[in-house]
Amino acid sequence: MKGEGLNTDTVKEIGWLKLDNAAKLFPAIMSGELTSVFRITVFLKKPIKFSAIKEAVEISSRRFPYFSVSLGSGLFWYYLEYNHQIPRILTEEKIPCTAFATKRKNEPLYRILVKENRISVEFIHILTDGGGAFEYLKSLLYTYFRLNGNNIPSDEEIILPESPISEEEIEDGYKRFFRRKMPPPGKLTKAWHLPFRLDGKPRLKIIRSQITLDKLLEVARSYGVSVTEYMVSVYLFTLQMIYLEEKEKVKKQKRGVLRIEVPVNLRKIFPSKTMRNFSLFVLPEIDLRLGVYSFDEILKIVKYQLQTGADVKQITRFLSQNVGHEKSPFVRLLPLFIKTMAISAVYKRLGSNQCSGILTNLGRVKLPEEMGNLIDAFEVVPTPPNTHVKISCAMVTFKNQLRLDFGNISRSTSFEMHFLKYLTESGIPVKVLNNN
Repeated sequence: MKGEGLNTDTVKEIGWLKLDNAAKLFPAIMSGELTSVFRITVFLKKPIKFSAIKEAVEISSRRFPYFSVSLGSGLFWYYLEYNHQIPRILTEEKIPCTAFATKRKNEPLYRILVKENRISVEFIHILTDGGGAFEYLKSLLYTYFRLNGNNIPSDEEIILPESPISEEEIEDGYKRFFRRKMPPPGKLTKAWHLPFRLDGKPRLKIIRSQITLDKLLEVARSYGVSVTEYMVSVYLFTLQMIYLEEKEKVKKQKRGVLRIEVPVNLRKIFPSKTMRNFSLFVLPEIDLRLGVYSFDEILKIVKYQLQTGADVKQITRFLSQNVGHEKSPFVRLLPLFIKTMAISAVYKRLGSNQCSGILTNLGRVKLPEEMGNLIDAFEVVPTPPNTHVKISCAMVTFKNQLRLDFGNISRSTSFEMHFLKYLTESGIPVKVLNNN
């Protein structure tokens, strides 16, 4: 099954797909503000040629037919229904990651945005995660460059438009690697949240920054940690700084737990090539009820927690817990409207309360040299944060620059300024970019 190829017509004849395990959360919690949409942008060295990008999108939509779907609902579950629609090509909007009209029939659940020299893809998490979306974007770029007459060699890192579609691309990786009778992970205490007031609607604003990679690597390696471990540590240290500032203002403030949600791409742990969601979270934390932490202490804690949390045995335990809830006969027989209310209530009570922040790292972008020479940078805009977390951030690396974007729905930019100031004071060059 895993090695056999499918053609586009065969995939579409299936008619519909079940939502993967992670996707089942999003229809229950989505709103006009909590859109569950993320953006990946590529900055090219030359302005976009609309005719070429239009043709490239048409070709790519045939290679990735499982993205040409609408959200449907049945008696017991939501599902994805093939609609044969090509994604919309739009002018880039001022506010990123706006909601999709998921209740509208034949509405594509991803879009292409174009402005000047940049191409953005926006996906709703019902379809895929950052790993899947990046594979799509790399393939789209390959096709676009070839249509513009650039000699780009085929590369095993890129899904070619003429390559066969494997069944593995549409599998639910969570179910494939589910194991029964795994002990559940421990319960989490409520996390402390930034005290900033929410901004007026529309709330989301993006602060973009560019960091020199070789200096960041030099500093991280001097501590014996990875870039992700270092940046998560800076995140926790920044939260602690703000907590202590607030404690000076509010004497009765209780000591709390600072916890960061760090997505892990499970394709790097399990042998799957799925293009659907296949990620889980590691949750490094510091407990301020035990006292104030130095940066060195936070680094040691984060390194240990990220490495043990991403261990295959620990990840399997979380994966199996999530899939186990779905497989429960009681849950399966509940009508959809009750499932939706229950998922929404659990998310509000637990999911939005369990973390103080979110840091997504999509890692280093690897491309053939002939493609890389045509590109200036990549950037990721995270999904809009919920009203408890208020701020989330995402980063991606290309060549010698790391782009770090903050998504903020509060009135304050104190967190971002503290974070970036700490980097510069540590000898890491940082440039705050404009947002045009």
